[in-house]
Amino acid sequence: MKRFLFALSAIALCQGLYGCATTSSPGIMQEAVQSSVHHVNRGVFPFQGETMTFDARHVATKASVAEAILQVGHESTMEDGTRYIPIIGTASSKSIIRLFAKVDDRAEAYIDPTSWETIYSYKHLNENDRNREYYVWFWPDDQSASVERHHAGNVVKRDVPLPNNTMDSIAWVFFVRTMKLEVGKSYSQYTYDGWTINRVELKVVGEEDVWTENGFFHCQKYEIWRERSDAIEPNGALSGVFIDPARKVHVKSYLLATAWLATDELKTPVRMVVNTGIGDFDLILKSISKQ
Repeated sequence: MKRFLFALSAIALCQGLYGCATTSSPGIMQEAVQSSVHHVNRGVFPFQGETMTFDARHVATKASVAEAILQVGHESTMEDGTRYIPIIGTASSKSIIRLFAKVDDRAEAYIDPTSWETIYSYKHLNENDRNREYYVWFWPDDQSASVERHHAGNVVKRDVPLPNNTMDSIAWVFFVRTMKLEVGKSYSQYTYDGWTINRVELKVVGEEDVWTENGFFHCQKYEIWRERSDAIEPNGALSGVFIDPARKVHVKSYLLATAWLATDELKTPVRMVVNTGIGDFDLILKSISKQ
């Protein structure tokens, strides 16, 4: 199911946030520190106040199996002065599907409003009453993350070296929506959610019209390829410049999903077909609004 959650996140394709809902752990983000070394001013984050709802259907049976909601909050400031924008997504299985595949997952990402770097993320995976929680603090200046994993009353803590510019998977999708992507080209980034380092390659394969409840969208079509790995210590420095850690690849690059983003100004996520061990799932946009 982690693969399904990753895909839900990847479509941002996955409530914030500022007057709409509360975060799961409002005090725990206080350990985060704003970046200073790699801080790049990317301008105003254009997706603040956006809410998207997606319906997930099993491709073979056409049955609606889950609903995913993604909301982006507005910029806020903690008492210590840390500025952030929250992005919170939920995914829940529906109706009779819950009898054998109960899914109630929650994903939170908090990004720097200027650089759009991930500064903190939280994942709560509740699948068939198997609960796991991941608290992840990102340290862009050190190219590392600190992780707490909570499961069955046990807490495991570790520090993980990361490639430069590694993002939470939800934050990655919003970053992709700001890129100028050309048909025939590929674009690679790294994401991390607390359990594996993903090298995600986005291949732009063409353009198509996609039908939704909101009418037709003209879209770019993408293949999303995922390579899973762990970092190998140490996270060294050469002449004072941090270098990316060596990685041990556990799963070679495979086709995770096919996705469609509209060619409108905000590259609205429209559809994604996810490849899983129990068949393909089709996530399609039901509604989108902005406050």
